[in-house]
Amino acid sequence: METSKKIIIVLIFTIALILTYAYLISIIESVDFFTALYFSVITITTTGYGDFTPKTFLGRLLTIIYLCVGVGIVMYLFSLIAEFIVEGKFGEFMKMKKMMHKIKTLKDHYIICGYGRLGKVVGEKFIKENIPFVVIDINENVLKEEYEKHHPDKFLYIVGDAKKDEILKKAKIDKAKGLIATLPTDADNVFITLTARSLNPNILITAKADEKEAIKKLKIAGANRVVSPYLIGGLRMAEVSIRPGVLDFLSTFIKVAKNEYKEDIDLKKYVIEEDSELAYKTLKESNIRAITGATILGIKRGDKLYINPYPEFILKPGDIIYAFGTEENLKYLESLIKRKKEKS
Repeated sequence: METSKKIIIVLIFTIALILTYAYLISIIESVDFFTALYFSVITITTTGYGDFTPKTFLGRLLTIIYLCVGVGIVMYLFSLIAEFIVEGKFGEFMKMKKMMHKIKTLKDHYIICGYGRLGKVVGEKFIKENIPFVVIDINENVLKEEYEKHHPDKFLYIVGDAKKDEILKKAKIDKAKGLIATLPTDADNVFITLTARSLNPNILITAKADEKEAIKKLKIAGANRVVSPYLIGGLRMAEVSIRPGVLDFLSTFIKVAKNEYKEDIDLKKYVIEEDSELAYKTLKESNIRAITGATILGIKRGDKLYINPYPEFILKPGDIIYAFGTEENLKYLESLIKRKKEKS
């Protein structure tokens, strides 16, 4: 048990003992309660001015028992207080009190449930972007370690089980803008999603899914977005292996959108051939956007990449075009690029 909790319990017991003894002495010795209370306090603290002493046998016997029990309890209470101060518990207690006060004033913040490897990445991103957030995790040591690394006002945390209503309420979920569930198991993330949605119907929930089957369950539970780190990581590894090159990282996320959210979007690259109808034309002259509906994200020429090229950019043989659009858009673009120049 924490020292602060021990102090509270012993203090309550001490006060109850003082009041009980005072009440009994007031009856046995036939004195007013305030006098009895005064005698009770100076006796248990071993002050003993001697201006009042019990006259009856029962009163003296009760005082002996009271001294034996009470003095030991008071000494134990003082030792706990000394331990609390020496160990820095008082400073930590004040720090936590200040933190909880700040959490109570939060609005439009984010709640990160679980501060493992994935949760830390999210937290560090929020700190860099100066986005207010609260972390909930059962591992107090991890949270304290992270707290020491960052500015106190930027890293707020609550030690507890994020699946419990009272813990989420402490994090001011009713005022929160979003919640990110990154607990180790899919079952826990589903449970948090259900709980969070019931406490705040309008909150934006992003949840982690390890298994593919959990993606659907999390969406049913109320998650707005579901992220599968293994799926994203696997697709990224495949992309950089079979299609190494600049902008290929976008292809990874597009494939996630297709696989997880069934979006009809894709990113492809095409090479301008010497005999292509588009060769030596500007982007404005080629009118790619109007004809195909596809968007040109970038054009690579040699080792140089031109992001969002300007309308007067001239396409040359060997240029690699990175285009984004639906499957139909990209088919139109492919046919346009492959269209041969008319021979004069």
